[in-house]
Amino acid sequence: MENYFGKLGTSQEEALTRVTPIVDSILKAQDEGDYEGFCASFEAALKNNITKDDFLRNQQNIVKTMGTLAKKEFLTTIHRDGQIGFIYKARFSVSENDFIITITFNDEDKPKACGIWIS
Repeated sequence: MENYFGKLGTSQEEALTRVTPIVDSILKAQDEGDYEGFCASFEAALKNNITKDDFLRNQQNIVKTMGTLAKKEFLTTIHRDGQIGFIYKARFSVSENDFIITITFNDEDKPKACGIWIS
């Protein structure tokens, strides 16, 4: 199965060059409990769905049970409903488990995150 990068690039390297700084800033803000930083690269609809209180509750739960992000590795992309999902294998500082982080982006020239899941 091929990766799909839409307007983000014609290759994995091109697409990752564009989204990695965005992904890293979102995940750093998650670790630090920085709501404004977390939402800075979100589409308006996503930001409107995540209140500051909900973010802080979720962030504190993640830090308590999983820790902060220790490392991540890009796995693949998915294409769904006009969005491009970047899927990473991740390890957090407190847990010995592996996790999957999925961050979806709109298929636009200036990408914005449309969703984020940690499972």
